[in-house]
Amino acid sequence: MSDTVIVALISAGASALVAITALVLNYRGFAAIDARFTSVDSRFASIDSHFASIDGRFASIERRLDTIQMDLKVFYKTLAEQYKRISRLEDK
Repeated sequence: MSDTVIVALISAGASALVAITALVLNYRGFAAIDARFTSVDSRFASIDSHFASIDGRFASIERRLDTIQMDLKVFYKTLAEQYKRISRLEDK
């Protein structure tokens, strides 16, 4: 083999080695980025579960307030009836 052929083979081999090294490093970089995205997604899932928990608590509080509101309506209706009875007794 002549010197020019050996130089050409070494140049081609070096280019192929650089390309393969770049692909491996890119794969590692993309794998690291993918891991970060997965981590961020898990954090968002955690935040979503916290919001769902808070939403459930608000629904519970809303049901309690509705119950209290209905009880107050009954109370004020009964109170108005009692005032009517008292005023009729006073009129007699």
